[in-house]
Amino acid sequence: MENIKNISSLDDSLIKEFIDLKNFYLDQENNICAQSEKVVLKLLNSKVTIKKILASKDFFDTYYHFIKRRDANTILLEADKALLTKIIGYNHHKGVFALAEKPPFVPIQELGSNILIFNGLTSPENIGTLCRTAAAFNINSLIFDQKSASPYLKRSIRVSMGNVFKLKIYYSDNLERDLITIKAMNYQLIGTANETDSKPMTAQYFQGKNALIIGSEGHGMDPEIKALCHHTLKIKINDEVKHLNAAAAGAIFLHEASRNFF
Repeated sequence: MENIKNISSLDDSLIKEFIDLKNFYLDQENNICAQSEKVVLKLLNSKVTIKKILASKDFFDTYYHFIKRRDANTILLEADKALLTKIIGYNHHKGVFALAEKPPFVPIQELGSNILIFNGLTSPENIGTLCRTAAAFNINSLIFDQKSASPYLKRSIRVSMGNVFKLKIYYSDNLERDLITIKAMNYQLIGTANETDSKPMTAQYFQGKNALIIGSEGHGMDPEIKALCHHTLKIKINDEVKHLNAAAAGAIFLHEASRNFF
């Protein structure tokens, strides 16, 4: 296969972006990193511009022609599995990495009729899980605020299994202002909080256009954000448990929200 460059050393400058993956925050440089075969295939099936793919011979034997038809300008780098294992640091990785341009954020007016919103959600694992769950329930729009981790961090992408590439994403540098905007666009703002004044969650609250807000793992929604909500809902659980993980609670809310449009 032509146009594939062989990589035989970790010192090769062509793979410098992939070397220190534990500290890989290319999101700040308008680049993203996808890793594992399934995630890279989701990336390949998106409209995201892919700059480089570093993979084993097996991967290119299977997908070379698909990759070249998709984008003839993608730099293809092949390495043996021993070297790929050194990059990731363990031997259970499938040996596939991709460097791509971070997709542009969409205008708030282009978001769909059901929006998932992160208010201070900081765990990339929770964010990735919720992106995957939202896509599973056909909720294709996301807003994250300045206190939340980016859904385009390497770990978020990996945990989402690449489903983040299916979402329309808007970054809010002032969530209170933007919630007032979408409220004027006839969205129902639905907050989530396990508090005494919250209403038990039922599908009846998810009618028309909805924006579901998931607050931070430790403190929940900001007071000014909660004050804007039409409803604040809770999941009835055992009192001894008190709280669910943000991703687990978000999945339950998203499932309930989807009942009206599946």
